Parts: sequence; C-alpha cells; structure tokens
Amino acid sequence: METSSSKISIREKICYGLGDSSANIFLGMTMMFLPYFYTDVLGISAAAMGFLFLAVRLFDAFYDPIMGNIADNTRSKYGRYRPYLLYLAIPYGLSCYFVFLTPDFSPTGKLIFACASYLFLILMYASTVVPYVGLLTAISSDPAERLSINSYRFPLAKMSFLLCSSLIPMFVAMYGKGNEAQGYQAAMAIIGVLASAFLLCCFFGTKERNTVLVSEDAAEQKKEPLWQQVKLVFHTKPAVYYYLFHMITSIAFTLKGSATIYFVKYYLNQDDAFLSGVLSATAIAGIVAPIVSVQLIKHGVFTRLGMVKFSHVAGGVMALLLLVMPQSSLYLCVGTLFGSVLFAELSSIIAWALPADCADYCEVEYDKKMSGILGAGALFALKLGMSIAGALVGWVLAASGYQANAQPGGDMVWAILLLISVLPAVFHFLGYMFLRFYTLDDKKMEEIKTTLEQRHGKEQQMVRAATVEN
Repeated sequence: METSSSKISIREKICYGLGDSSANIFLGMTMMFLPYFYTDVLGISAAAMGFLFLAVRLFDAFYDPIMGNIADNTRSKYGRYRPYLLYLAIPYGLSCYFVFLTPDFSPTGKLIFACASYLFLILMYASTVVPYVGLLTAISSDPAERLSINSYRFPLAKMSFLLCSSLIPMFVAMYGKGNEAQGYQAAMAIIGVLASAFLLCCFFGTKERNTVLVSEDAAEQKKEPLWQQVKLVFHTKPAVYYYLFHMITSIAFTLKGSATIYFVKYYLNQDDAFLSGVLSATAIAGIVAPIVSVQLIKHGVFTRLGMVKFSHVAGGVMALLLLVMPQSSLYLCVGTLFGSVLFAELSSIIAWALPADCADYCEVEYDKKMSGILGAGALFALKLGMSIAGALVGWVLAASGYQANAQPGGDMVWAILLLISVLPAVFHFLGYMFLRFYTLDDKKMEEIKTTLEQRHGKEQQMVRAATVEN
C-alpha cells in the first residue's frame, strides 16, 4: 500500500515542479518587466505605479488566507488542493495576457485598466498557487522527500524566469522601439498558453496521499473557520518568524528583479539584447542554485537552516559590492549582480519547504491539518513584501525625477543603485536576523515526522475497524 511517506516518482516530482513553473511566470513577468511596461510603454507615472502595486498587492495578500481556508476545507474526488489547478488553469493563462494590453484610453483610463487587469491576474495567481503550496504536504509527509521534490521544483520554476527573460526582450526587439506594446502582447500570448498548460500538467501528474482517512461526519467536524485557523497560526511561533523572514527577503528579491531592467538600460546604458542576456543569466543562477544547495546539504556542508542563513548573508554582501564596482566595468557589474542572485537563491529550495514543516508542527501541537492556510500565510508574506518593494521602486524612481527614455542624471543613478544594491542588502540581512528565531531544525522535524506517522497509523486503524463493524 502506498503511504504518505512513500518515495515519490521522478515523473510526479517533475509534474509538481511544472506547477511552480506556471506560478513563477507571474513572478518573472511582474518582477522583471511590469514596472518598466507600466512606466515606459503604457505611460503610467512612476509614483502612480508605486501606489498601484501597493494597493492591489495588499488586497491580494489579504485574499490568500481566505483562499487557504477554502482549500483546507475542500472535499472533492480530486482532493483538497488539486481541483483549483484544473478549473482555474485557463483563466490564469488569460490573466497573464490581459495585464500586458495597451488600450487607447486617457491617462486615468489607463490607470484604471492597469488596476483592473492586474487585480484579475493576482486573484487568479492566488487561487491557484495557494492550493499548490498546500499540495506539497498532501503529496508526502517526509521532510526529506519534500526537499527532494523541491530539488526538481525550483529549477523548473526558475525556467519560467529564463523563458520570460529571453522571450519577452526578443519579441520587443523584433517589433522595434516604436512597437514595444505589440512585442509584449505577442510574447505574453505564448506565455499565457504555457502558464495554463503547466498547471494542467501539475494537476494530471500528481496525487494527494497525506490525507487521513476519516468519515464524512468527522470530516465535517474537523472543518475550521478562518478566524480560528488564523488565531492558531499567530500562536505558532515558528510560523510567525518564518513569515517575517519570508516577507523581508521577498522585498530584497523583488527589488533586484524589478530594478535590473533599469540598471541595464539606464545605469549600464545597454540595449534589449544585452538586457535579455543579463536577465537570462540571473534566471540561470536561479536554476543552478537549488542544485548546488541540495549537494551542499547532502554532503553535510550545511544543515537546511544553515544553508538559508548563509545564503542571505552572502547575497547581501554581494549586493553591496555593486556600490564599489566601476560603472564602466560592464561585465564586472553584471558578474556581481549574478553572484548576488546566485547566493540568495541558494535558500529558495529550503525556504519554500518550511510552510509544510510548520503545518506538521501545527498538526502535532493542535491536531489540526492547516497546510492551505499556512501556505497562504507564506504567500501573504511574499505578496506583502512584493507590495512594499513595488511601491519602493515607483517612489524611489519618482523621487529621483525619473523620466521614461530620458538620459539619467546623478539622482537617477543613485536611485538605481539604492534599488539594486543598498536596499536589497539591508533586507537580506534583516531576513537572516528573523530566521535565527525559527526553531524547526532537522532534529525537531524528524521527531515530528515520527509522531505523525504513529498518530496517522492509529487513526486509520480506528476508521477501518469502525467500517468493518458497520
């Protein structure tokens, strides 16, 4: 009999990873291109863009726990989490395309359209990725197996960054400077189709195993109102410190991702072809980093948490080094940026496995299965960080007197360095400080795994005995 701690096939790990490929299309296109698209193509002011990102992403962040509660309480023939990957795959793909349309509206009309299309995008993203994060706990109860699943997931996820970083600038360059809008739309039509296809592959290629066998009445009794779940989350100290860490470090990642296009075009004074190369290099760093991270952990160089701590300290130091790199040393600047991304990405494979560890901890402490709400909390922290970072990008550029396609002055140069070097480094270091209070290390998780296996075994025996009596 297949159990929740069974070894997961490579095929299923790849299919699960393709779900994150779809999710990371959102992160890739919104971090790398959407700020520039709004300011330089659609024609929204930098200050208005900052407010847009802050308001819409904050709304989205508060939607995530609601979606997590819905997913946790879902009962269907497909499981708790997988149905959302099936039913919302096509709407999510369409939302990726709509956000890059450029209607011939007034400036106010363009801003309203940008808000509406971006809100549609992030709601579709949340409604698929919240269940997706919860799905990891349902696939396996073994922390080591989850790490193995993530070792496939994150290279596949970062392929979306590589896809976005190469495809979008290629189409923009193909259509020419005067037709950037058409280039974006052509590229996003392809990317939207891929986003839907990846979600469907994840749905059809995965299976929910880690679900305790309970009767219909018992299942109904175990349903938890959202406010009770949120209350338990706030009483779970490891989860709280993880969320603080995750929010802070997502600001660092988003700032670097969003500022790269400005860094290349206005600081290094390079064209779209060079931009594609830089963005592809940083995407490759995200693909290579999880492979390196797994090997370092496997050979005992770092524990899981030790790897995360080292990653953010090293990523922050490399980001600060951009301040002392001569602006004329093109490849030295790019190499330093690549190093900062590579070191910081070493932590990604472990950081996204920690909500599942927190879910197991909650099940031991409170006898509550809360994978969806805890995964939603991770996304809430991510999006709160992204909203702050998006606002910072717009407001720092606006404060520097940023004008689209204008020759950068001294204030704008320092604004770009602030966004891609100083602020990311500060947030990487702050993330490290919060992680020091996170207590679910490898030893503690092994104890939790043993406790849950014993508990689930007893519960299943009781259900089977009751079934035989009836």
